Amino acid sequence: MLLFTLEGFTPAALSCYGSSWNRTESIDAAASIGTVWDRAVTPVTAPLAQLDRWLSCGQFPADHMVVVTDDERLSRLPSADAIGELMVIPQPGGDRVADSLEDTTLASLVAIAAEQLPDNPHVWLHSRFLTRLWDAPRDLFPIDQLDEADLAPLDAAESLELELEQQHRSDVDEPPGMPAILPHWQPPHFLRQAADDPDLVMAWMRTYGCQIRLVDALFGLLHSVAAETCHDAIVLAGTSGFALGQNGAIGHRAGPLRSCHLHVPIVAAPLHAEGRVGGSDASFSGVGIRDRDVTSADRLPAIMAAVTSEPTRSPLSPEVWAARRAPDQESVAPDDAVVTRQGQQHVAITTRDWFYATQLVTADGESSHDTQTSHDNQGPADDGRPTGHGEPDSRGHLYLKPDDLWDVNDVARLRADTANQFAETLRNA
Repeated sequence: MLLFTLEGFTPAALSCYGSSWNRTESIDAAASIGTVWDRAVTPVTAPLAQLDRWLSCGQFPADHMVVVTDDERLSRLPSADAIGELMVIPQPGGDRVADSLEDTTLASLVAIAAEQLPDNPHVWLHSRFLTRLWDAPRDLFPIDQLDEADLAPLDAAESLELELEQQHRSDVDEPPGMPAILPHWQPPHFLRQAADDPDLVMAWMRTYGCQIRLVDALFGLLHSVAAETCHDAIVLAGTSGFALGQNGAIGHRAGPLRSCHLHVPIVAAPLHAEGRVGGSDASFSGVGIRDRDVTSADRLPAIMAAVTSEPTRSPLSPEVWAARRAPDQESVAPDDAVVTRQGQQHVAITTRDWFYATQLVTADGESSHDTQTSHDNQGPADDGRPTGHGEPDSRGHLYLKPDDLWDVNDVARLRADTANQFAETLRNA
């Protein structure tokens, strides 16, 4: 089995998760014959803690695994002693965008992991480049294919207005507009300000999307090598999410703690599927099964064990992925709720119907009086300290799921009883 995990990996940039602004063809192909967990949520806010939870799980094949990583912190975890072979590849001190895909730091890491595949039954590649170095060549995102039709004038009046505007710009020395994609190599980490260019968020989204296209291209390469070396399955997952403008935050663990920081992709696919779609065995690989229920990222070891034992079957039984819930089954604390912890404090809970986050907590657990950081300083400190704010309301924040995908409408005051029940659930967790 090949396991590929990334820190700061959001499903919002994957087209198999519904992204309309980015394409991930290799990952989509794997999802189309495997299993996708639509609502996987991390039970911890710190990605390093998630790694530790996986390694500490008895089902995780750490002792039979070769781990290739650029995260030097992994070797300092107490659970790292269980790893069969750990290869920590220090990330070079790059400060530029690579000229080609082969020159990127992730490509170097992938090459080392690919060398391990022929001789090892389990290979795990883990990278934190998405939170440290955005060096993917910018031509991976086809800017020249962006739709320019919406920018054209619709009628004669607009044509005249556009002509006058262009004439004004030629007479006045105005600063250039926001580029479609940004050349910065350092990941962003800031809260959007009212004076920011309206296109700033989209520019950063495309820049992040460029990094994800690099992941997609190298995922396709690993998929081919793993299949040729007789591995049975490939699993792609994230240890933390990434904010792309939700609640005004852009960056890894930036801004208030919301769904985007906890929602991660999990995709498991066989490498030797027969491609059969129909038949009596509905759980056979090739049908592109999706689990739309809330799932803890802690389930990854169990998913890996299921895929390893039966590579041509989905880890989900038909009773799970085909189940339908009656409208009156809403519950504040169902059995499949995921409670998320920041250190020793329980700070959020995700259920089939709701996402609740405690008040005065940001993605890193800091209080509302912490100083905001402008995007003039484009990177967080190594400890990932966030910027954020909150309001003095003990009720916390409540969002309807799955309809309110990006936590836009806080309904805590409208559903005070539900918010208070969640607050009590977290206090007693």
